[in-house]
Amino acid sequence: MKTSLAVALLVASFAATSVTHHTSCRSPHIIFIIVDDMGWNDVSFHGSDQIPTPNIDALAYHGVILNQHYVQAICTPSRAALMTSRYPVRIGMQGVPIYAAEPRGLPEGKILPQYLKELGYVTRAVGKWHLGYHRKELTPTFRGFDSHFGYWNGFVGYYDYILQAGNLNGYDLRRNMSTAWDLSGRYATDVFTEEAERLIADHDARKPLFLYLAHLAMHAGNPARLLEAPQEYVSRFSYISDPNRRVYAGAMAKLDESVGRVVTALERRGMLENSVIVFSSDNGAPTIGEYPNWGSNYPFRGLKETLWEGGVRVASLVWSPLLQNTPRVSHQLMHITDWLPTLYSAACGDVSSLPRDLDGVDQWEALVKGSVSRRTELLLNADEASETAAVRVGDWKLVIGTLQNGSLDGFFGASGREDAARMPPYDPEAVASSPCGRAVSRAVSAATPADAMLRLRRDATVSCASNSSTPRCVPRSSYEACLFNLREDPCEQEGVVAGSQPLLKDFLLERLVALRTPWVRQADLLLQNSLADPARFNNTWSPWTDCLWDYTDSFCNHV
Repeated sequence: MKTSLAVALLVASFAATSVTHHTSCRSPHIIFIIVDDMGWNDVSFHGSDQIPTPNIDALAYHGVILNQHYVQAICTPSRAALMTSRYPVRIGMQGVPIYAAEPRGLPEGKILPQYLKELGYVTRAVGKWHLGYHRKELTPTFRGFDSHFGYWNGFVGYYDYILQAGNLNGYDLRRNMSTAWDLSGRYATDVFTEEAERLIADHDARKPLFLYLAHLAMHAGNPARLLEAPQEYVSRFSYISDPNRRVYAGAMAKLDESVGRVVTALERRGMLENSVIVFSSDNGAPTIGEYPNWGSNYPFRGLKETLWEGGVRVASLVWSPLLQNTPRVSHQLMHITDWLPTLYSAACGDVSSLPRDLDGVDQWEALVKGSVSRRTELLLNADEASETAAVRVGDWKLVIGTLQNGSLDGFFGASGREDAARMPPYDPEAVASSPCGRAVSRAVSAATPADAMLRLRRDATVSCASNSSTPRCVPRSSYEACLFNLREDPCEQEGVVAGSQPLLKDFLLERLVALRTPWVRQADLLLQNSLADPARFNNTWSPWTDCLWDYTDSFCNHV
């Protein structure tokens, strides 16, 4: 396609579609399951037989597989974008995640659970927060959640709930503001699943529920035991030759089991028939690096932290009896900022009443009907500290700069086909007979046949030429950029130096600048290790700035 024609088509695509407001609506229960550091290739509905995920696949094959769903490249920015519906550059959250001893948090302002509470929702958070806690006012129950059971930092050990940060160590598992000492020694995925089941069982089903279930899986834990799973689950994957990948598979099996248990709990309470369930990773898998988890973003280039597809395009789906023309694979462009207005719309809210400066767009009608996405462009990030940025407009993507001297710009992780001769074949019957498969087929009074499952799986699988070679275009500094047509080159293997197509480059740069404006500079990294030391707070990670001057505070004396 010639550059001038490409630009003309992109400009024409900016015409926004109209928004239909609800005339009659019953607010559905909303269950948002966000997984930590899971790779594109780690769910079997994307084509790999290596790690079967029958419960997750059952949701996918009865709902909508979101094959063009984008997030931020790392933990805190993604969660900030989800909660605020703003690009992280708008609020100074575009850089590194919040560290354990760092006095930083999500800025003041209304966030997703607060919007839903105004619509009558009971709001519950389970699992990871990672949006700040050095002051109590930053923690979940002060930001719109009626309850929170989980941890405040970026990760903990899967059994001991200890976070090691440099020479500091502390316990991080809370029931609201109280330390949950009693669960030390129990596997995190089970603990969070049981809490979700309990909340559903105890919920007054006459009121709409927003359940935010943010798993520790599949994030690496502490350096001594980076990834953990019960041995009986690891042993199921004896055919995987890489022992680290085998542990990853065991942890994925527990995660898949969790999804089935949560869906079953909803059915048991009669809530499933009026529910919206979203499942997504927060970013790509860190196959290598300081905290590797051996996840796979195959066939995409890059990994967590990078702006390549492997870092920012993730496995995601939405299921609900409210969706029409399902099952299907959606190639509608969607960004994590879209979920706030989309779920607000699904919850019978008037989207026109939301702030006008949100970056997310209401995709509910497009998801329900399978119509054209209301999004044609998105900012992947613009980080002034790392001097990297990326934008997607239509099929075109511009990537500026590189990380770690280009060491993360290639292809990493298992293809899922390494042990093909020993792997069991994909089994649609296992999907249909899984707890989730049985529950969702009853909820919609229809079971997706095996041949349709296989067709959906083929449609959701991204295929590229061999990804083992060195990519053609690699930015060597913040002054260099690469251009890609993702329709023709979804794995970013080819691409061209942006300067070779100046008209298209200038157009994409203009869109990048427009989308990142207004911009808030990220805070300088400021660690206060001695003040945040868990040893000062009964060996727990605690809101230390609250306790610096007021030792009469009841929390400071009862951590």
